[in-house]
Amino acid sequence: MKNQLLAKRYSRGLVGALKDEAEFRRVQGEIESFSSLIESREDLRSALSNPLLNASKRVAIVREILSRMGCLEKTTRFLSLVARHGRLEILPEIVAGAPAAWNEKQGVLTFEVSSVVPLTEGQKNRLMAELERLERRAVSLAFQVDPAIIGGLSLRKGNIVYDVSVEGDLMKLKEKIQEGPR
Repeated sequence: MKNQLLAKRYSRGLVGALKDEAEFRRVQGEIESFSSLIESREDLRSALSNPLLNASKRVAIVREILSRMGCLEKTTRFLSLVARHGRLEILPEIVAGAPAAWNEKQGVLTFEVSSVVPLTEGQKNRLMAELERLERRAVSLAFQVDPAIIGGLSLRKGNIVYDVSVEGDLMKLKEKIQEGPR
């Protein structure tokens, strides 16, 4: 939980420094590429996570890699900061949280939608239209398939979960049965 909050702070800090959609897309892509590189290279991951390697050397390694990749200065400064503070292990969470932070900066609400099967384009469009009507602002939807959901949907907006699934209904019924008669 602590890492999620920390990653969210870094994501918000990153998007706060970006001026437009094009810059966001470029920086996000560069950070994703760097994160993938670290994940794919055991030797690099070990070196950067070595507690005996001081922060300035860790930053120098990161800067050298980013220079060879031809990254923007904002990307380099951000990843240098992350490396300096020894937070490269949460880089995947930072990358994953950046689109929601960008949407938040733009005034767009992000909902994570889970369903047992992929939704059709028509279902996605109807859901988006209804959520925009209810929220009275633009929304962005991130879809995922969750086999644990028996039927229906589960929506997450930040820390709030709207569970309109059969599984959720069964859990509510179980709670009522456990409470007993009143």
